[in-house]
Amino acid sequence: MDFDNFTKRFKDVRSSRTGLVSSWHGEELLDGEVVDTFAVIFRTRGCAWSHRNGCTMCGYHTDTNPEITRSHLNTQLKEAIQRYGGERIVKIYTSGSFFDPGEIPLDLAKDILSSFDSELTVVESRPEFVKPDLLKELCDSVQLLQIAMGLESANDFVLEHSINKGFGYSDYLDAREIVFNAGAVLRTYLLLKPPFLTENEAIEDLIRSISEVDHPKNTISINPVNVQRHSPLELLWRRKLYRPPWLWSLIEVIERTDQDLIISRAGLGSKRGANNCSDCDKDIVKKLQEFNLSQDRSLFSDLPDCTCKSHWKTYKEMEPLTHFRGSLEILSDRYAGYI
Repeated sequence: MDFDNFTKRFKDVRSSRTGLVSSWHGEELLDGEVVDTFAVIFRTRGCAWSHRNGCTMCGYHTDTNPEITRSHLNTQLKEAIQRYGGERIVKIYTSGSFFDPGEIPLDLAKDILSSFDSELTVVESRPEFVKPDLLKELCDSVQLLQIAMGLESANDFVLEHSINKGFGYSDYLDAREIVFNAGAVLRTYLLLKPPFLTENEAIEDLIRSISEVDHPKNTISINPVNVQRHSPLELLWRRKLYRPPWLWSLIEVIERTDQDLIISRAGLGSKRGANNCSDCDKDIVKKLQEFNLSQDRSLFSDLPDCTCKSHWKTYKEMEPLTHFRGSLEILSDRYAGYI
């Protein structure tokens, strides 16, 4: 199939989807207590940055519909309310920015927030949509509002050249100040192994970023990169120019830091996500899930010393000698005009 026909088919499929993307129930720590959570993804027109350019690792645009209407969003809200079971934490995702009026009009945002009787309500936004007046209005609709921002890295070079994030670290800091002044709290997403970084570079960048963003009112969420479909990163992965992070690298980050961390489970143990080998992946993923609910770093002290651990160490040593520096050129040529 040629690219133009594929693009048309992809747009046709997206425009036919008008319901919620997904919802699920889980558990998370709240003030040191394990509580039930409810998460829901509304299908909106999508991230404004993805329409103009987009991040290299992001494929969330596949869950959006540029032709979504207010009526569709109202129907999605009714369905989300039906699925809600009174959980104490509610996470509201849009594959973009909840504060972007182009995705969620202000009056609808208020309706969504006030529809759930939760102690903590989490929404996501890019920093450019975090405005004092907006937060003041929306904070009144919930008990406590947490704004999740995908900073990914505190290094501006990584943000620009590896992730193509479209904003800098100072923009995040400005938005963080607005969040705190409004009486809300923050959740900061940081990536493990953005494209074009070696395994060691990724580990060190993440550890430095954790230190930079650490704050009593900030929850740090670690997102090991997973290769999402129809993302620029997928092209590199298919050409064997990118390997998702090792689970051993994730454990190293946890052991070398002392902050509370939430580890995203997306893709863990799969070939598209953080993985080691088929022998130890399952046990380590289970330990990571237990860590999320306990913050007990001793969980990793009794892991079996799988043979792949030595392979991981060798990989880290050898990768700087073999790291393919031309992948950025391939990426830019292939996606010229599209990102």
